[in-house]
Amino acid sequence: MPLDGITAKCLALELNKQLFEARVDKIQQPERHDILLLLRQENRNVRLLLSANPSSPRLHMSDEIRENPSQPPMFCMLLRKHLSGARLLEVSTPDYERIFNLRFLTQNELGDRMEKRLVVEIMGRHSNIILLNQDNVILDAILHIDESISRVREVMPARPYVLPPAQHKLTPRQVLDKIDQGDEWLGPTVQFKALEKALLERLQGFSPQLCHEAAVRAGIDGRLRIEQLEDADRGRLNRVVMDLMQKIVSENFSPSTYYDHPDAVIPIDFHALSLQSFAFGKSEPSVSIAMDRYYLERNRQNTIKQKRQHLDRLLTQALDHAVKKLRIHEKDIEQGKKSERYRYYGDLILANMHAVEEGADKLLAVDYYDPDQPQIEIPLQPGQSGAQNAQLYFKRYNKAKTRLETGTKLARQDREEIAYLESLKSALVNAADLDDLAALHQEMNQSGLSKKNMRRLKEEANEGPQRDLSGGQKPGKAGKKKNKAYQQPGKQKKRKKREDSKPLPPRKYKSSDGLTILVGRNNLQNDQLTLKTAQKDDIWLHVQKMPGTHVIIRTEKQDVPDQTLLEAAETAAWFSRAGHDGQPAVIASGSKIPVDYCPVSHVKKPSGAKPGMVIYEHYQTLFVTPKDPHALSESDL
Repeated sequence: MPLDGITAKCLALELNKQLFEARVDKIQQPERHDILLLLRQENRNVRLLLSANPSSPRLHMSDEIRENPSQPPMFCMLLRKHLSGARLLEVSTPDYERIFNLRFLTQNELGDRMEKRLVVEIMGRHSNIILLNQDNVILDAILHIDESISRVREVMPARPYVLPPAQHKLTPRQVLDKIDQGDEWLGPTVQFKALEKALLERLQGFSPQLCHEAAVRAGIDGRLRIEQLEDADRGRLNRVVMDLMQKIVSENFSPSTYYDHPDAVIPIDFHALSLQSFAFGKSEPSVSIAMDRYYLERNRQNTIKQKRQHLDRLLTQALDHAVKKLRIHEKDIEQGKKSERYRYYGDLILANMHAVEEGADKLLAVDYYDPDQPQIEIPLQPGQSGAQNAQLYFKRYNKAKTRLETGTKLARQDREEIAYLESLKSALVNAADLDDLAALHQEMNQSGLSKKNMRRLKEEANEGPQRDLSGGQKPGKAGKKKNKAYQQPGKQKKRKKREDSKPLPPRKYKSSDGLTILVGRNNLQNDQLTLKTAQKDDIWLHVQKMPGTHVIIRTEKQDVPDQTLLEAAETAAWFSRAGHDGQPAVIASGSKIPVDYCPVSHVKKPSGAKPGMVIYEHYQTLFVTPKDPHALSESDL
């Protein structure tokens, strides 16, 4: 829900109290619509975010650290000129409007004191941040609105500042006065409108959610028209509205964030009042903290979603390319299986040279390889002698044999690539935060899965495979050109690592028996975890024949209890493909996921294998249902 007038009033009161006489230390403009004021008050620093972003306009204190551009925009430079070192005197809102007036005391070049105002208008796509001088004249605005955009109200430098048109609604004080006097506060103009729409049209500062809250508290269907309300309904509505208005007028606010379920991290709403229409609410120290939590979590999740989609596109494109290569090489294998027939025909032509007729297009040859020596028909190339036809078949034999050998080798590499890419897909699904995605992105870059390489692969795929005059693909062509898209990390040029870039630790849990369970986040970490971190007598687990992560039980040189082994296996199944997109089908069918386990000493990494790829022996298998390991107690990392 966007910021409404009631919450704006509460926020202004908070900021006015908390930031009184705070000094403007720095001014930044990290994004096109955002201004960040770094204020200094006594012994603390405060970050005040002002945003005119059409999708999320807001004003609140924030702990988020934003990257500042090297070259500040013009509006930022102007704010620095007029407000650097200024003292914040007051934050106010006119009549529960979503308009914030920040009044500053500053000095001009001559040292004379003067006041300047920064007006933040929170009005959806019409939001703006406007700097005014002491005469209420606009110095500049973050968004210019001229007559071509709005003929009602211009926001341009050197124009006098005018408030947006009044909505002529009742303020909370006016509503209380009318109810006390027994007057009809809803009015005749809304009698034929639904209750919630009527409240929204009549009450200043009320949002649709707050109107719905009033209807819920009164026990009235918000879709009923005002004229349909009975006297008892009107009485309950008056009592509810009076209670809300008294809290607002007396400034008895209860800032809260609201969630769709009790374990949710991302708030779905916030408000200055305690709302009963939400099932799960959490009290907050201030509206500013509630807003910061709401927008910070949502922005973080949006960033995670965008990065996840970007990496998913790269992986999907790489998978499509690998599958296409595999199909081509499998076709080469099918064609290559004809190699023995070509050699067979060549030998029979040489053995039946006496039966070859000049200009014939076929030969009835005796099959000396068959004990019954039947006659078989062999196609010939007209105009060629018997010896020349035999040589043509031997050439086809050599070509098909080469195609079979090369196709078999490349198809094996393609299957390894597909398995590796599917493991990256699984790691992407399991990525829980930006750090996980950053680690996965690093692995993809090291493996050559960059956007540039994917674009090159797409261009090569559009050109199509090269083919010879006989209609077949040239054997070994794909193997002649070095595939730069999937290079081993060790074969790339060494890059200078940033000193502050440290690898993420693995996920870490405690089993019911108190043993540590380590879970890799991606393939690079899987290698580190299994081959470097784990001891020889630790237990290694992995879902069978399916992309997943490596799981290690730290045995600490003791026998592993069956419960710990079960919990680790359930964790391995959870952090696999079966634990997510395959889980519903698995549970619905009543089957379980096979998870292999063995001592770490039985796990080896083949030479040249891709990250995360290992072989193991002397293993045992557990059949389990995937289970979220967060039910276990998570250890401190």
